[in-house]
Amino acid sequence: MTKNSKKAWRLIKRLSGDPVTHTNDINVTANQVATQLLLNGKPGTKIKREKLIRTLDTEQNNFQLDFTLDELNESLKEMKNGKAPGLDEIMTEQIKEFSIKAKQWLLTFLNLCRDKALVPKMWRKAKVVALPKPGKDYQNPKNYRPISLLCHTFKLYERMIMNRIKCQVERKLIPEQAGFRPGKNCTGQVLNLCQHKEDGYENKKVTGVVFVDLSAAYDTVNHNLLLKKIYECTDDWHFVRIISSMLHNRRFTVTLNNKWSRWRNQRNGLPQGSVLAPMLFNIYTNDQPIIKEKKNFLYADDLALAAQDTTFEIVERKLTRSLQELTNYYIKNQLRPNPHKTQICSFHLRNREAKRKLKIEWLGKPLGNTEHPVYLGVTLDRTLTFKEQCKKTKMKVEARNNLIRKLTGSKWGATPNTIRTTGLALCFSAGEYASPVWNQSKHSKHVDTALNETCRIITGCLKPTPLKYIFPLAGIAPPKIRRYVATCMERTKQTMDQRHPMHGYSAPQRRLKSRRSFIANSTTIQGPPEQQRILKWREELQCEKPVPFAEQLPCGGNQPWTIWKTLNRLRTGVAKTKVNMMKWGYQKELDILCECGEDQSDEHLLQCTLAPPGCTTDDLALANEKAISITTHWLKQNI
Repeated sequence: MTKNSKKAWRLIKRLSGDPVTHTNDINVTANQVATQLLLNGKPGTKIKREKLIRTLDTEQNNFQLDFTLDELNESLKEMKNGKAPGLDEIMTEQIKEFSIKAKQWLLTFLNLCRDKALVPKMWRKAKVVALPKPGKDYQNPKNYRPISLLCHTFKLYERMIMNRIKCQVERKLIPEQAGFRPGKNCTGQVLNLCQHKEDGYENKKVTGVVFVDLSAAYDTVNHNLLLKKIYECTDDWHFVRIISSMLHNRRFTVTLNNKWSRWRNQRNGLPQGSVLAPMLFNIYTNDQPIIKEKKNFLYADDLALAAQDTTFEIVERKLTRSLQELTNYYIKNQLRPNPHKTQICSFHLRNREAKRKLKIEWLGKPLGNTEHPVYLGVTLDRTLTFKEQCKKTKMKVEARNNLIRKLTGSKWGATPNTIRTTGLALCFSAGEYASPVWNQSKHSKHVDTALNETCRIITGCLKPTPLKYIFPLAGIAPPKIRRYVATCMERTKQTMDQRHPMHGYSAPQRRLKSRRSFIANSTTIQGPPEQQRILKWREELQCEKPVPFAEQLPCGGNQPWTIWKTLNRLRTGVAKTKVNMMKWGYQKELDILCECGEDQSDEHLLQCTLAPPGCTTDDLALANEKAISITTHWLKQNI
């Protein structure tokens, strides 16, 4: 990255399996992509436009007082660096480096926008970058992913508005909605859905789930209906005026292959990349029908509609009625359901009916059954074994291991700390996503194999090195312990945090002793997760270790990669000695002697008369001068 970032990103694309897109293969113009974006936001049905009328005698005004400098600074802290600028070419880093006088001027300007409920024309313009979707036909304008770039000053204004109003909006949202809300996340929502299925197993019931798909949900939001619902939710007319000024007369242009489309007017939809867009969509869909005999699991526009009963036929009738009510709601609100991508699946333990499919029609089209539906990035199956989920996770981690392995073989600046940080960010983040959901699965050991390899790459140790040495040297707790602590932390949130989707859940009487559900096999813990991981680590790993247990690199982590790699091989007693190479089949039997005349084994490396004398295992653990001296000596021998 420091030498040539273009070549580095090109290499990462190739290693990650994404096909390389050549600009010569793209015949679609920017105007064609812009036209397709307008068609995505075109409503399926027309509704009568009604004038928005103030109907309340008593209203709230959350924006009567001016924004303060503390609010400005707090919002700036929440903004991320490294984001591409909008049409004004102002970066987030530039705004953060403003002087006090510049911030005061910006604050006065934002307060004027708030007071007058007006925004500059520049803020209502978006620069859309069209990126081809991997593996799709580049000649079809539908197969391009739009990335909208908005002005960062506009995003700052939005964030300050959201911080003012979010507490009031949060109290009005339905509990079934878990998308982009504090105290709720994807893991908690998937756990809620899986626990509902586990209850069905315990009660000998069939659980039918419809995973509803909406086409361009954010793009089809009707502005007039949205403003009306905002007023009903917040009772704040001035807030409605502010949102109206942001949505009115929005324009965008598309860039593709360094060519620009003409400017287009956006009459519907929420601006992509907007800070307020997720909250506004939650308000827009807050009045969707919630039926007591069914359960809705919502995360923004991702809906899993579940129904339970003793027979398949009753489940089918319940889901059909629910879909009909949803259809009426979607038509009324100009949302477009997509029956082709909507999937259904039944969850039960009746092995004789394992191939039984739910027969449900929606909008005159039969819905497709799938054996492995995906909800919020987690692959499910009929009996919740999570075999497919663990398989996909393992493959994803292995692909990212290739990136780290390539990084360790470079000569342009890889350091042990860089490798460790990259491993945690790329591999462990993917390998531990929603781990409380599938932690109890017997197939989770396959994910451990890939994550163990990540730690081997970080340490530079060879494959025959025992795992008990790998994790302390990498400064990372074993994957099993990390998942266990993550599960306990999620259980603690479920018990203590009222905002959790499963707070107050009472489990039914347990009938199946073999089922390992989240509620039945997790406990609450006290203290930070880092401390809990170290305690659990010490309890389970009772063995001699080359370095202390800690979630950071041990001594020697500041050394160059080649020295760090050889140092760890000396610490663990598994190096590329001639005796080991013969044992592994890489060396002839007669050539096992060191230059000093003795057998070159792991024990011999610290006692060789040709190496610097006086180095012990304690010196290796401390990575002092003696350890670095003998490591440098054996590094030249490619040990």
